[in-house]
Amino acid sequence: MNTGIETDTFKKWLRYLKTIGVIGFVIIFLASAEIGVVSYKEGRVVKNDFLSVKDVTQAVEHTGLILTTNLKVNPAEYKMGEVEPNIYQVKNFDGMLFIYQFASIGERDTISEQYEEATRNNSSSKLNMFTSKWSYNLAYAAKNSIIVVGISQFPNVEYAQRISPVLTNLGKAIFYNLNEGQQIVYQGEGENWKGKVIINYYNHFWTDDKGVLRYDGWNHRQPILEFKGDPNTVKSEFSYEFKSSIDKFGGTDSDGFDARQLSEHETASNYGGEILGFGALGGSGAMPPKDNDYSVTVKWNNKQETFKLKASE
Repeated sequence: MNTGIETDTFKKWLRYLKTIGVIGFVIIFLASAEIGVVSYKEGRVVKNDFLSVKDVTQAVEHTGLILTTNLKVNPAEYKMGEVEPNIYQVKNFDGMLFIYQFASIGERDTISEQYEEATRNNSSSKLNMFTSKWSYNLAYAAKNSIIVVGISQFPNVEYAQRISPVLTNLGKAIFYNLNEGQQIVYQGEGENWKGKVIINYYNHFWTDDKGVLRYDGWNHRQPILEFKGDPNTVKSEFSYEFKSSIDKFGGTDSDGFDARQLSEHETASNYGGEILGFGALGGSGAMPPKDNDYSVTVKWNNKQETFKLKASE
């Protein structure tokens, strides 16, 4: 059974990031949730199972980012396993792009899992090997590649508002153009509440060096709830549950309904972005069936309502 992040847990996660001094992550995350997104233009979808570095740079540059080869940063200092990245400076902001090209999706998974384990066992206060120079960094899996964007400037709110839409569009380009990503939206409403679940996903089938057919799948779900009345009237204990034939998740909040946490928003994590050391890259879910229905149960102010969500065309 899949369990969603509860609202109280989300608050604890933000407090943890603040505690270890990575307030930039928090600012970027919150800004992405509340500001507008720069218009995204669809680019060329790469159908090949194996991505070249050129495939990746073309997808990135299609978002409007300007890349130049960087010779000042030593690739050997940023190896994953024995793989050194191709490194580019991002001219649009003070940042770098690291592109790791592996022999296959299988090699990518093996090396990234080893890296994640080593990072978790590291007693250092650093989140990952990028943190000392790039205080904000996000990683994406794209077939046989891992793409990391690092920003050295410590973000403030104004800086976050400027670059967050750009980073979200970068995530969209990786998701749609390199991972051939898809989206399913389930929606419905009851007397007092409206609900929606947005699921972004991709699926890759590939053949390993022994000729065995392998599968790599990823999905991200975003639950959304909207109270038809005044959300400020939802006080004290609030809980919700989304349930289908394949998964079940929900959350509680002792402070009532926080509409911001369950509103529709665009962030890099919607499209596969992860902070290295905080979660696995890729391989985290299968394609959801379009005929799947969700039953939503909301409890608030000593009331309860249940309604259905269905996939929309």
